[in-house]
Amino acid sequence: MEKVIQNGEKSVFIERNTGTIQIHNPNGEIHILDPKTQEDITQLQKEFGERLSEILDALKDFTNAKIPRLLTNPPFNTDLFIGRENDLKTIEAQYQDHNRLLVLVNGEGGIGKTTLAAKYWYAHADRYKHLAWLYADAGIGAALVTLKGTLGVNFEQNDDFDAQIRRITEAINNLDTPCLLVFDNANNATDLKKYYTTLHQLPNCHILLTSRVSHVANMKVHKVLPLTETEAVSLFKCYYPALPDTELPLLHDVLKAVGYNTLVTEVLAKNMAVFNRFSLQYTLADLLHDLQAKGLLALKNKTVAVVYGSNILREAEPKDIIAAMYDLSSLNDAERYILSNFAVLPAENIAYTLLTTLLDANKEALETPLSSLEEKGWLEYLKTGNTFKISPVIQEVTRSKNAERLLNDCRTLVNTLITGLANDNRHIDNYQQAALFARLGSVVIYTLPIGVDLAILCHNIGNYHQDTGNLSLMLQVHQKMLDIQTALCVTEPDNAHFENILAISYSKLGDTHSSLGNLDKALGFFKIERKLFEKLYNAYPTNVSFKNGLAISYSKLGETHSSLGNLDKALDFFDIETKLFEELYDAYPTTVSFTNSLAISYEKLGDAHRSLGNLDKALGFFEIETKLFEKLYNAHPQNVSFKRSLAIAYENLGNTHSRLGTLDKALGFFEIETKLFEELYATYPQNVSFKNGLAISYEKLGVTHTLLGNLNKALEFFEQFNQLENELYTTYPQNVEFKNALAISYKNLGVFNRDDLKDNTKAKTYFQEAEKLWSELVRDAPQYVQFQQFLEMVQKDIKSLD
Repeated sequence: MEKVIQNGEKSVFIERNTGTIQIHNPNGEIHILDPKTQEDITQLQKEFGERLSEILDALKDFTNAKIPRLLTNPPFNTDLFIGRENDLKTIEAQYQDHNRLLVLVNGEGGIGKTTLAAKYWYAHADRYKHLAWLYADAGIGAALVTLKGTLGVNFEQNDDFDAQIRRITEAINNLDTPCLLVFDNANNATDLKKYYTTLHQLPNCHILLTSRVSHVANMKVHKVLPLTETEAVSLFKCYYPALPDTELPLLHDVLKAVGYNTLVTEVLAKNMAVFNRFSLQYTLADLLHDLQAKGLLALKNKTVAVVYGSNILREAEPKDIIAAMYDLSSLNDAERYILSNFAVLPAENIAYTLLTTLLDANKEALETPLSSLEEKGWLEYLKTGNTFKISPVIQEVTRSKNAERLLNDCRTLVNTLITGLANDNRHIDNYQQAALFARLGSVVIYTLPIGVDLAILCHNIGNYHQDTGNLSLMLQVHQKMLDIQTALCVTEPDNAHFENILAISYSKLGDTHSSLGNLDKALGFFKIERKLFEKLYNAYPTNVSFKNGLAISYSKLGETHSSLGNLDKALDFFDIETKLFEELYDAYPTTVSFTNSLAISYEKLGDAHRSLGNLDKALGFFEIETKLFEKLYNAHPQNVSFKRSLAIAYENLGNTHSRLGTLDKALGFFEIETKLFEELYATYPQNVSFKNGLAISYEKLGVTHTLLGNLNKALEFFEQFNQLENELYTTYPQNVEFKNALAISYKNLGVFNRDDLKDNTKAKTYFQEAEKLWSELVRDAPQYVQFQQFLEMVQKDIKSLD
């Protein structure tokens, strides 16, 4: 709007784009006239007389002012366009085939939405009379107002923002059709809803919006997906052509870790190219290691140049470019809380029902922030399965920008996982929930900052892997537990609670190495455990937890020395252990854990005395053990640990009576043992200790029936023993206990075929199978004295048949 003449107290203005004439009177009245009508020309003649010609000349100049075809500068046109050809066709189909005016191009940050929109602009520019590329970071309305100059729109002094928008839309609607309007980075869901009707009032325009917002009313959405692996590899190699083909397998792992995000792929490739411009300083293996160990925002960085979010070439380090993709400050507290929890879980589809369990939240507390985060593009929702998913890039940025609150935000999640994997809950529904919680927890312990709760979570995950026989994962998680507690003790060296859990972590590592056959390592860890508990107990002699830990450390040392053949040392440690547990039990007779530990200490004493040939003493200790476990199991019949311990107690009584020659008693105890293990294994087939216990019970029955002359029964039990141990060893070949038991099963079958079936050929085959296994055990776990003894025995058996 421009003033063209002043006639007395009257002012004449002309709207540049429409040619409308406004007469402003001194009393504030405004008369609007259309010069295209004769009636209004006559009115002008009456009011301005000779000056009408001035007005008409000005009007002619104004209406002849040409509005440029490009209402803004065009977007940046990248040289590389990989993997988006079908997206272009789909957008075109929405405009042409379905007569849609608005298309929302949706996708996560850095996925390639802007590049796609720019390619659409250049591919179809010839079709449009006018084109505008508008940056909508500040909102749709603010972007429209920037067209004021090129459209020749003048705002009145008293125009509010809504009036300015109306003038802009009127001007656009007066343009020749068709027009293309692109709103880039329209990421504010509230703003999109506000201007939804305004955009629909521009029927002569095709409107393309790039946004992280997932949906707006019934606006058509085209979702831009991550690149395929092949496309991402091609893009990476374009920016880092020096990549050798031998490193392609590593590249696949790198790209998967960043979710095949387009911008991140470009930035990482350029970073590699800068690092290795003159010599190889940073390999792809280095990059993958840093990604896995430190995260995306903690890589080695060089300055790289990228165009992102505007037409400006930015030079910055990769971590700054990636961090700038997402701004968490616009999210409310509930949204940031939800995002924190997604950031530490696996980047996979997570069911809504699982979320309510993990976060211990009701629907009202979850639905609003989840819906908001999905709408804003932070989370992806999949109706099929009712699941939510977060991208690895958003996870990295969230963990960085929510760093100060991350541990507190995820406290409920961690506690839920700890509880679900606790001894009383782990076996529920045959370990199905425990398997899920262990898998989720194994990610959480590496994505959250260190904290004592994480060490406890490691402990419980390790117990799950112990139950299910996965020694490699058990070792990994117990090492993580040790790392966490070591770091915590450095920060607070006088914290007795931290030191207590540190001692337990050494105990857990010792247990794992014992199962792996590494007795020297196990002994070293158990010695450190004892040293720590002695320090704690001496400093806090009234703390029963520290006294309990010290007693357990003696038990571990006794077990290890027993396996090493140092029976006298083992007996000394078991005596000290039992004394401590007797004191605890006498002081706290109703504390279940002390009763359990005392029973186990009597079992250890019984084992030691039986090995030393003191059968009467051994029997006495086993009878006390059995009595205590009967008491515990009767009081807590749902406790599977007590049921298993009771079964073992009956086995100990059976073994001792067998050695004493009272075979009928031995058989009775073995039959009770077998019944208990059959019940446990039938209910919890995933628990390897129950399966192994059942297998051993079959062996005991086989040996006893052989001695009683019941050969058919004996053979049946020996074969069942062999079958179960074969399954265990095949599934868990690292476990030396299962391997040793399988060798024993072959040895038993060999003896039975030689002595009772008189089939020396078959007997020799079984002996040779046992020899092979024990030879490997002696080679791989030479500290186990028993393995060497068994090997020598079976070699004599083979020699006797030659």
